[in-house]
Amino acid sequence: MNYLPGSNERVRMRPQMAEIATFERVLWRIIVFLKLTLFLLLIYRKNYRVYPCLFTYILLTLLQSPVLFLCYRIWGFSSQMSINIAWSTQGLVVDVRALAVAEICRRVLQRYRGIWALAWRMLLAAAGLVLLYSWAVGKPRWQLAILNADRAFELAIALAIAILFLFVRYYEIEMAPSERLLAISFFLFSCFSLLNDSILERWLYDYDVLWNLAGNLVFIPCLLLWIWAVRETQPKTVLLPEMLRVPFISSLLPRSTFTLKRSMNI
Repeated sequence: MNYLPGSNERVRMRPQMAEIATFERVLWRIIVFLKLTLFLLLIYRKNYRVYPCLFTYILLTLLQSPVLFLCYRIWGFSSQMSINIAWSTQGLVVDVRALAVAEICRRVLQRYRGIWALAWRMLLAAAGLVLLYSWAVGKPRWQLAILNADRAFELAIALAIAILFLFVRYYEIEMAPSERLLAISFFLFSCFSLLNDSILERWLYDYDVLWNLAGNLVFIPCLLLWIWAVRETQPKTVLLPEMLRVPFISSLLPRSTFTLKRSMNI
């Protein structure tokens, strides 16, 4: 397969149709502009302190395109070196995006220590089970090994966000509009990436031309949602005071009752 510089995380497309390649270049310029806007907005509003993983994710996507461009200029589109570098950067970007999602989950639930203690264990266990299942049922073809891993990460990210919303609804947790918007956009992007990877696995050589294009078309509205979510300075997470345990409260009751009786000379 041949490779072209991807405009976000998707880096593979065989240049068979000139019209698609031209449209792809237009999308690439739009996406680079939006990513730069988001990157500078995070710095200007100082939200990189609140969302450091999101900030790192956007920075990596900005660096990914020039790195791939240089690789293709040096080794060519079809060289094994370019393919290895392309998928290595892809894996790194997806991993950091997973950390950005975990960061949102922690920011929403960490204020409630008991809920967060249960939630992070459930999130970690669910993600681990998904990755293990995807590895077990994945096709043994080495060409699809990295694609299966990418799809497993997308499924784990989508599942983690779904669990987050279940906790928010069940425990009636207040969720800031910016955090809700970030979580929804990450969820939709992972769901589409999962579908896109599944289609590519089924029609590997017929769909690869449109694979990168479809990913870019979805990435643009996600970038717009992220820009809107961080357009204002976000407050840091404030931990709620931890509730006293019931046995401790019960141990105080006899003392308080005895003190009250003595003060009333009973």
